[in-house]
Order: sequence, then C-alpha cells, then structure tokens
Amino acid sequence: MHMRKKWLLVALGLVGLVGAVSYTQRDTIAMALISRAADGAMARNVMADLPADQLHVGFCGTGSPLPSRDRAAACTVVIANGQLFVFDMGEGSGETLSLMGMPLDKVQGVWLTHLHSDHFEGLGPFTLQRWAGTSAKTPLKVSGPNGVTEITEGLNAAYRIDSTYRVGHHGEAVVPLSGFGMTGAAIEPGIVYNTNGVRITAFAVDHEPISPAFGYRVDYKGKSVTITGDTAFTPKLAAAAKGSDLLVSELLSPRIVGALANSAQKAGMTNRAKIFDDIQNYHISPELAADVATSADVGMLAFTHIVPSVPKPLEFALLGKAADNYDGPISVMHDGDVITISGPKAFKTRNLLR
Repeated sequence: MHMRKKWLLVALGLVGLVGAVSYTQRDTIAMALISRAADGAMARNVMADLPADQLHVGFCGTGSPLPSRDRAAACTVVIANGQLFVFDMGEGSGETLSLMGMPLDKVQGVWLTHLHSDHFEGLGPFTLQRWAGTSAKTPLKVSGPNGVTEITEGLNAAYRIDSTYRVGHHGEAVVPLSGFGMTGAAIEPGIVYNTNGVRITAFAVDHEPISPAFGYRVDYKGKSVTITGDTAFTPKLAAAAKGSDLLVSELLSPRIVGALANSAQKAGMTNRAKIFDDIQNYHISPELAADVATSADVGMLAFTHIVPSVPKPLEFALLGKAADNYDGPISVMHDGDVITISGPKAFKTRNLLR
C-alpha cells in the first residue's frame, strides 16, 4: 500500500510537471500545431481522391434563403475530367467550396439556374477568391437565363474600387488585371457546353413567376447527373432526367413550412405567414421529387436547397413519404458532401469538411 501511494504521488508529480511545461510553452506548442495544420491545408490535394474517369457531385451550398447555421445558400459543383463545373453560387457557398479543398483554378464556369438572389449573391466573394487565390488571367464565366449580364456587370462595378486596392497592394503578377471580375452570357435551353467529353444541357423548369428558369444535366463517360434547380413539379423533369445516375432535387417540406406559416400567423407576423404560404406553390415536395425519380428511372435521389433547415436528427421528417414513391436510395445532403458515381447504381458519399 505504501509503495502504491508512493508511485501515485510520483505519477501525479509527473503530470503536474508536464502540465507546467505545457503551460509555459503553450505559445510554442500552439504555433507548432497551427503551422502543421497550415502545411496540411496548403498541400491538400482533393482531386487526387476524385478519379478523373468518374463523375463526382459536390454540395457547396445546401441551404435556402431561410437562415441556417450549417448550410450555405444554393451551390452544386460537378467534377468531371479533373475540371469543376459550378451550378449556382449562393451566399457563403464560395467559401464552402474553398473549405472543401476544391482547386478554384479548375473552375470552368458558373451556370445559374435562375436569377433569385440566393442563387447568385455569392458570386462577388467567390470571384475575388478565384482571382487572387489563383492569379486568374481571365474573368470568371457566368452563364444563365436572360438578365445574367445585368448581374455580372453590376457586381463588376461594385467590386471595381476594391480591385484597384488589390492590384496596388499585391501587384499585377499576383492579381492580373485581365483576370478581374466575371463575364456574363445569356443562354437558352439546349446543349450549353460540350468539351473534352463533358456535355451540359440546360432545360426549362417551372418556377413562375421567375422566368426563364433552368435545370441542368451533365453527361460524362456514360455517367450523368440532373440538377433540377428550383421548380414546381412538371412532367418535363422526368424527361430531362431520364436514365440519369443521380437526380439532385430541391426540397420543400409542405407540412413543416405550413407549420412555420401557422406559427408566424399566431405571432402576428402576417407578412412572413404569407411568404411561407406563397413559396409552396413554386417548389417541389419530396414526394413529387420521388415520383420524378421513379419516372426517370434514376439510380439515386439527393436533396439540396433544403426548405427549411432542421437539426440533423430530425431530417427524416423532411422526407415525408418520399420513400413510398421511390425505392432507390434517398439522401438529404449537407455542405461538404461529395457523391462519386463510378458506375450504374454505384455511389460513394464522403464529406470534405469533416
């Protein structure tokens, strides 16, 4: 017993000594940890784990205009042939794309589904990150419905003064003047990109009174993903998605949004109650999205643009009875998720933020 007590005192003394040394050296230890983390972050090569012959779909923004602690606004990135194709760029999504480790110099362009602000208000910060972070020599290409050039020109004007400060501070070798800003191009339904085996097709969706509004389908080496954008149900969705490996659909839960409308009405917030009622008629429910997935015979259904965001343990309630209408895999996606499509009904999901 005496020896055990003696060794216990010795052990406690050693713990105390280590603690004291750690405290006095805490700054050195902290800087060592920070430097190690910085080295790892700078050397990170996400693309090495995303084979170029497969199709990958990343979720850089799974939220909506409703506030969320965990979800940036709308953004989906498709990775094919070592290149990045971005669809929508909502608030905070560009930062999420960077945190995922995506190489911004590989971005071939941004395709907007429609011109609601939550689908483009992240363009300004993202364009700046791409320009300064990669010494881009050409502006970011932004394509979308008619009116897109008004947005790109307006954002260029808003960032013009800031650009002079960046060049003045860092020099043109780091931030070339030729790479500032973005260029806009209005597109119509049909094939809007067809290079190096990657084909992007735009198709019209029903998001009235917002018109035109598009969804997109990306085909690469026999693999495909269809992105609905914001839309009410229409049979055209299944036609556009026919045979896709993955259907990425928005999600609005009518029963939960209805509950929010009731709560707003009780609180005397009649304007909010009306908005909650209004938004239900131009977004698709999970059950109808599941109908589309079945009609189109897709391999997997992934939900994004979640309305409303709820705590993760309660996300099952968002899906309603979708599983009754579609017997394939269904997932509610989160920021940082990446789905890899390696073949028919061959999917792997990982998260690059964890």
